[in-house]
Amino acid sequence: MTSEQLAKAVEQAIKNTRGRILGVGREQYELADGRQGFEDMSIRELLDWASEEAEDIIVYGVMLQIRIQRVKRAIKNGFDV
Repeated sequence: MTSEQLAKAVEQAIKNTRGRILGVGREQYELADGRQGFEDMSIRELLDWASEEAEDIIVYGVMLQIRIQRVKRAIKNGFDV
């Protein structure tokens, strides 16, 4: 993979994230006046929310690791993944 290809993959990931912000994120977090919900959170609420999000990152990391191990086993057993 060239640096250009990697940069394009990063750009696509950013576009995907932008799409989620403007789609489901808008529905879940945008307030009636167009501001984002986190803007009105107290510091305590923001820290609690951020802590929950950090815990979600752990869960997604573990799920990804499980799938990586399955792919590695499939490759070891001769399946082309």
